[in-house]
Amino acid sequence: MYTVKISSRGQIVIPAEARKNLNLKEGDILSCYVDEGKIIIKAKSTKIKKGSVDETYGLLSDLDYDLKDYVEQLRKDSGRRLDI
Repeated sequence: MYTVKISSRGQIVIPAEARKNLNLKEGDILSCYVDEGKIIIKAKSTKIKKGSVDETYGLLSDLDYDLKDYVEQLRKDSGRRLDI
């Protein structure tokens, strides 16, 4: 367990050891919520697995869907011009 102090601006510093254990870096996103009188801070995984794009490539290729028809339908329904 770590002890932290709240600054006058409501900020806390996550101890270096905790940041290292959780592999937290500047810019990482954390979620924070209150549960039964406790403040819970969780690290969100913002890392994109290498090869994610390759794994999803062609995922929707079997759909019988024409983009031009879709845009034309949007244009008709909206009453204004939409450019592709």
